[in-house]
Amino acid sequence: MRVLITGADGFIGKTLTAALLERGVLKNSGGHSERIDEIMLLDTALSATSDPQLTSIQADICDPHTRAKIAAWQPHSVFHLAAVLTTAAEQDPAAALAINVSSLADLIDAVGNTAAPPRFIFPSSIAVFGGLLPDNVDDDHLQKPQTSYGTHKAIAELMLADATRHGAIDARALRLPIVLVHPGPPTDSVSDRIAAIVRDSVAGRPAVCPLREDTKVPVVSVDTVVRNLITLHDADTAALRGKRALNQPALTVNMADIVDALNIVTEVAPRVSFAPDPDLKKIVDGWPKGFISTRAPSVGVVADKTFDEIIMSYQRHLGIDGKAQKQITSP
Repeated sequence: MRVLITGADGFIGKTLTAALLERGVLKNSGGHSERIDEIMLLDTALSATSDPQLTSIQADICDPHTRAKIAAWQPHSVFHLAAVLTTAAEQDPAAALAINVSSLADLIDAVGNTAAPPRFIFPSSIAVFGGLLPDNVDDDHLQKPQTSYGTHKAIAELMLADATRHGAIDARALRLPIVLVHPGPPTDSVSDRIAAIVRDSVAGRPAVCPLREDTKVPVVSVDTVVRNLITLHDADTAALRGKRALNQPALTVNMADIVDALNIVTEVAPRVSFAPDPDLKKIVDGWPKGFISTRAPSVGVVADKTFDEIIMSYQRHLGIDGKAQKQITSP
């Protein structure tokens, strides 16, 4: 089996690559486990690798020559993670549209195969929802995005469903809330602004929270996201109930909950100050606070149970445990 990962050098992409290498198999179109022979990693910048199962292509997905290579390679499965995120998309909507929408159309054309449609896994976003929202937003709530990024993701969901209807691909989309904890270096993304609270506190540094203590956000760990993307890939079509997109069930926490969890897990008291950013608040206030999924249980998609687990997941990625964390002191 040949597997393509776009945006492979990103936060989710690196975690997904490691998980697939460790797992070694995915379900094929017939629902049977098949060995992964080769994984093609595509991104504009890629970390060096010597693993013989990995083929690296450092290139722009918008480049026709890149797509020609992909088409010739004929992947059996695609994890399309390449995207321009919320903050950058607001700053340059046209450039973001080229990556988030136009390149998706071209990629579908490159890999589509009505004789043997590849499974096409796509991380959509909570940002497809917005406006006046109920306390809990389920899979089929009316989409009303309030950002360019959310609009692009909503368009992408329709494109994937239509390509699936035509039999070119077998698309499955998982709408992600805030994914934690990005290891750094710091970025301007919404998720990273919140991740920095954990990242700095675990490192023994003072942290600045860009939201009010009582601001609620829906979150999920990157490990849970990756497990669920693979689960969604392997799910029987019947479990999707005729739909091609579902929400990643989230753990809802406020900023004070995050600080409390850090106090429990790290022992070294976090030094968190609050400096609310009105622009960030505007984005977060437009998102659902409770993010649920009626269809998730039938597919096997799950949520994190506690924020403590999310912190400990991050610690494992750093190669430390609770005992080691207690030895960390501020510089």
